[in-house]
Amino acid sequence: MKFESRWLVCGMCSALALALLPAVSVAQTAGEQCSDMQMLQNKCGQQKSKQSKQSKQSNAKTKYPNATRKQPSNLGVSSSSEAKTLNEGLAAANSGDSATALKDLQPIADSSKSAYAKALATLGLAQIKYRGGDTKGAIALQKQALDSNALDNDSYFQGLETLAQMYIADEDYSDALTTLSTWNKESGTQSADVYAIQGNAYYRLQKYPEAVAAIQKAKSLTDKPQPSWDQIEMASYFAMDKYDDAAKLAEAALAKDPNNSTLLQNVVAIYVNSHHYNKALALLQRARANGQITNAQDYMAMAKLYNNVGQGSGNLKADAMQAVGVLQEGMSKGIVKPGYDSYKLLGDSYANAGEFQKAIDAYEKAAPDAKTGVVDFNRGVMLDDLGRHAEARAAFKQAIAKGGLKHEGQAYLALGNTELALKDKSAARAAYEQAKQDPETSAAAQRMLKQLGHK
Repeated sequence: MKFESRWLVCGMCSALALALLPAVSVAQTAGEQCSDMQMLQNKCGQQKSKQSKQSKQSNAKTKYPNATRKQPSNLGVSSSSEAKTLNEGLAAANSGDSATALKDLQPIADSSKSAYAKALATLGLAQIKYRGGDTKGAIALQKQALDSNALDNDSYFQGLETLAQMYIADEDYSDALTTLSTWNKESGTQSADVYAIQGNAYYRLQKYPEAVAAIQKAKSLTDKPQPSWDQIEMASYFAMDKYDDAAKLAEAALAKDPNNSTLLQNVVAIYVNSHHYNKALALLQRARANGQITNAQDYMAMAKLYNNVGQGSGNLKADAMQAVGVLQEGMSKGIVKPGYDSYKLLGDSYANAGEFQKAIDAYEKAAPDAKTGVVDFNRGVMLDDLGRHAEARAAFKQAIAKGGLKHEGQAYLALGNTELALKDKSAARAAYEQAKQDPETSAAAQRMLKQLGHK
């Protein structure tokens, strides 16, 4: 089974469109420019001594007090009317009202006298681009706002994190890591979310040890790790064939969310790849009893597991008939669709149970959609065992004609034996001559030719 991890590409980017853009308070004195922190706290227009005191308080309240990036000193807007329009535009961008956001923010981004206002407006426009599905356009605007060096540190570092998420959504994982590296070097702090994004990017670049290290670091920085972080760590262990490590995480996650079908499939996949078939089967049996087996993939996986377990259980017939029962249930519900894969598996299950006629019937249904001669060969073997040599000969010839057999010599050898059973020595010799060309069956074919008087 395959570990399901495709959703990770954008699974951690979904929150991007919901990230709130900063609000700007209206300046209280005409011609005066105030920092965003001052405006948010309604401290514009006070005496310089109070402004100085407030500035220290503002710095203390920033999310990045130890940042190495020097925050620009000029963090004001040009006028109270511009601040009002900017606020309305940013609120519209946050709510997804693209028309209002564009109407309010584009003029500010194009012609405001305040570099700070232009940068904030550009961040809003980037979000609108992203919401509209134009990820590359969003990235260009996001970079433009960040590269202007006009943003306060809180907006700048949130913008860097958002840019990294945009790169992840655009499958540009190297640039995402470069952006996150800048965040880590300049912010003066550590963030669980940033390390989690880093882990996702490393996973996508198939740098699995680095992905595990980043996710574990993210977990160490919070008491509320996201379930998606476990998925990345599990998938990384799985890709490194560290199935025991993957299983520990998967089992713990499934214990918390036993009805999660994706988690169930991942745990089963881990067990199958580590050859713990009994554990995988036990999970699927429980899921089936709880009504959680609802798709063809799970029905097929369960049937295959019954066959695999039966091979080593000493009770092959009983386990194979369990596989038959699972498939028939899936087919009767219309979940398992008729076709090559389902009929071949049904035929294999009947064959393991020793129900040869039923296996033949299933293989006959699989044959029209078969791209190789495998099921025809299997059908021929059983027909021959049942003494129906003429039908077996036809099946072997059909298998050889379709091709794609891993052991073509075996098919010619079986055909020769069938021809001999039908007393057609000339046809038998021809088949054995073909079987002699395959190193796997050469010795057996030569023995048969010798019995027929062929030197």
